[in-house]
Amino acid sequence: MISLTFAQVADWVGGTCIYCPLEQEVAQVTIDSREVQPNALFVALPGTRTDGHAFVEAAWRAGAVALVRRNFWDWRGPQIRVDSPLAAMGRLLRRYLDQHQVTVVGVTGSVGKTSVKELITAVLSQHYPTTASQGNYNTAIGLPLSFFAGAPGATHFVAEMGMSAPGEILRMTAMAPPTVAVITTIGPSHLEKLGSMEAIQRAKGEILEGMKPDGLAILNGDNRWVRELGEKSPRRVWWFGRQFAPDARVVEVRVEEAGTRIQIDLHGRPVSVRLPWLGAHHADNVAAALLAGEWLGVDVAAAVNGLEHIATTRARIQVHRLGTVTVLEDVYNASPLSTKAALEVLASRQGRRLAVLGDMLELGSAEVSGHREVGSYCRGRADQVLAVGSRARLIFEAAKEEGVTAFWVPSREEAWSWLQHVLQAGDVVLLKASRGMHFEWLVERIQEGVGP
Repeated sequence: MISLTFAQVADWVGGTCIYCPLEQEVAQVTIDSREVQPNALFVALPGTRTDGHAFVEAAWRAGAVALVRRNFWDWRGPQIRVDSPLAAMGRLLRRYLDQHQVTVVGVTGSVGKTSVKELITAVLSQHYPTTASQGNYNTAIGLPLSFFAGAPGATHFVAEMGMSAPGEILRMTAMAPPTVAVITTIGPSHLEKLGSMEAIQRAKGEILEGMKPDGLAILNGDNRWVRELGEKSPRRVWWFGRQFAPDARVVEVRVEEAGTRIQIDLHGRPVSVRLPWLGAHHADNVAAALLAGEWLGVDVAAAVNGLEHIATTRARIQVHRLGTVTVLEDVYNASPLSTKAALEVLASRQGRRLAVLGDMLELGSAEVSGHREVGSYCRGRADQVLAVGSRARLIFEAAKEEGVTAFWVPSREEAWSWLQHVLQAGDVVLLKASRGMHFEWLVERIQEGVGP
């Protein structure tokens, strides 16, 4: 937990303290009364289903001080009263970052922002005490919770900034203005909610509006929508990619059994990285991380060391060797771009290649074209394709049109039944779908019941 007293909290958020242990250090900042520790700051947020103020008494019993709205009716326990607990969380983060001169690296993009966040954190941690957004805590609520849960003394904060509506990223930059702003790519992931690529571009571009004027924007020069933003922005820009990439250009990528070898031209200097993650698409992410490290003063050799020793997580492609069958698990999220990248990993493997591909959600007007694009892309990369879910039927249809041996089932349960009949010794199985399809259930079934 970042070092902070209740007196500082009350001062920085402009709150009124009642029964507060002012000089006591805050042990935890949380919005979940079930997780409260003694001396926690429990933030009572209004919600769509329930209001956090209903759980203040439970938080008090566990030893917390409650951050509540001014008209909260209950005066019996320690509390800090503010106009808006949500806005107060943002002010608290901003004041702490300013007071301690913490450098913020903001990362956004339709695909790859979590990967880039982790890679930049690995680079900066070689030279600086660094903390980062936890998991998918990439909202105006998640950023303060992530930062204050970090280790004391952090000088750098790598903040993943997601969005589902205009204005959300701008609100996050107001509480954590980036010195370095990274946009990985702009694609159709939020078309369902925002309605057009231009609207997505404007929403992602808010990170450039909200960054510090003397900072650096690190942008994907190969993505049309990102490039347009950079060319119009008054900010200083460094470009990464494979084509338009004068600052960090991907020269060569080779996917191996346990990782990916990547060659980068970094401002004219050759840099070689053996990343312990699978996928050629990570080369662009590595290029962005190297640029962030260079701008912030991390030696290239140290940056490479951080990248080569980064941990693998379930959000990355995981390799499971189950008897004679290899499972490539990539079930954290899915878009046309990330699914095609996963198919490239499958294509690099020896053995019969089975692609089990589920629905890609939130594609909006690109739902038909996105699923068909993936189905066509299976040609030459998968020996058999199983499409799972109502939307994924379009993957099946497009794959069949390309001459791929393809099947369709409506549910993951039927997908498991298909796998039980089809799996053979030596097979390589890719499992890829949006998070809402819960494909981790399939991973568990294969782990329990793989036969060959």
